[in-house]
Amino acid sequence: MPDFGRALKQLRDRERQPFLAGMSPIAGLSLSTQLQFLKSSSVRTYVPLTEPDRRDVLPPGSVHSNRFGSHYVLRKSYPESHYHGKVRLSRFSPIELNGLMCLMKQRTNAGADRDRVIFLDTETTGVQGGTGICPFLIGVGHFSGDDFEMIQYFIRDFDEEPSMLCALGELLDNFDLVITYNGAAFDIPLLESRFTLARMDNPFARMAHFDLLNTARRLWRNGHGSCRLVALERLLSFVRGPDVPGAMIPRLYFDFLLQRPTPELPHIFTHNVDDVVSLAALTIHACDRVAAEPALLDEPLDLYSLARVYENAGDWSKAKNLYEKALAGGLPEVSRVKALESLSVMHRRSGDHERSLRICRDLMDSEIFSLAAYEGAAVYHERIVGSVEAALQIVEEGLHRLGDSAQEKRWTRLLRARWERLQQKVIGFPSSEAL
Repeated sequence: MPDFGRALKQLRDRERQPFLAGMSPIAGLSLSTQLQFLKSSSVRTYVPLTEPDRRDVLPPGSVHSNRFGSHYVLRKSYPESHYHGKVRLSRFSPIELNGLMCLMKQRTNAGADRDRVIFLDTETTGVQGGTGICPFLIGVGHFSGDDFEMIQYFIRDFDEEPSMLCALGELLDNFDLVITYNGAAFDIPLLESRFTLARMDNPFARMAHFDLLNTARRLWRNGHGSCRLVALERLLSFVRGPDVPGAMIPRLYFDFLLQRPTPELPHIFTHNVDDVVSLAALTIHACDRVAAEPALLDEPLDLYSLARVYENAGDWSKAKNLYEKALAGGLPEVSRVKALESLSVMHRRSGDHERSLRICRDLMDSEIFSLAAYEGAAVYHERIVGSVEAALQIVEEGLHRLGDSAQEKRWTRLLRARWERLQQKVIGFPSSEAL
């Protein structure tokens, strides 16, 4: 260090000079003795101020210990009669959940008891991911009979993380399915990396995982926009009390570690509880969305979204019924066109060619260009009526409408390929496909 080097040089210079009267007695000591003196004098002794016990700012809980140390645990129980907003938690059904997961093409927990399902959410020191991020609060909720049990594991310092992970792993051994919200991208990979760094077995390796976020987006993004958990709580008629924004949570935890007064700290625990219980309630609501018959006053965009889910799952009967109800309720033009396109394709594939043609004609009159409409009408005239000339005329109408638009080059290319094939049929030359 530069300061230490200068001090050493001064000592050496003094050692070469004769002892001067009035100089500090230390100057007459040997170089090694003076170095020892400098080292000891550079160590400052701080008298710590009296600090309050940090547990005084934590919500009521208890300290749990295991072979890795100790951590803080909070518990809360919700009775069978508890409502989270308008949703009664005890209505949770693993059979309905299994149906929802099958519909979303997720790995299911068929035959599992609902006491083997656990809901999980973490609060961490950051949101960017990576091994440097530490989960300091892990909230889990599960059913015990008709009651919903909430458990929170909290570390009062980073050295308590192994103890917390050990306790969490032992708890997860009792469950087969974990449900999260955006856990596939954040919570589960983070916890798996922390278990690995702690040289512990990964409890998630044997468990099925259902991330509700993707399902929520497919069911409600069209009708409600933001699919943040807090935003979708309005579907549950649940309003949070005093809360802390998620972006502030890491800073509040670091304030706690630095022994600073943090009156907002209890709100982190409340925030985590609300996240876990809302996750359970929203899971129930999502099951209701796919299991119950649509109501007359349902949001048309929600019906449209559900119709797309059933269409993707191959249940065309339900999909067509939901599309019709959504159209009857009134849809924005873009969604209306997409709904009609899906209906035209499903009716054609199911053999109802006349109805498919009527829908195509309706789409061709829309201000929004529909490639499916012109292709569907051309297919009808070529294959059902047997009029290649009529099919060719419809394709030419579509090409004329597209014009030289640069945005629809792909549509132009597809229609041009169909036009060339039809043109070869008209003039009697075999197409390249037939050669």
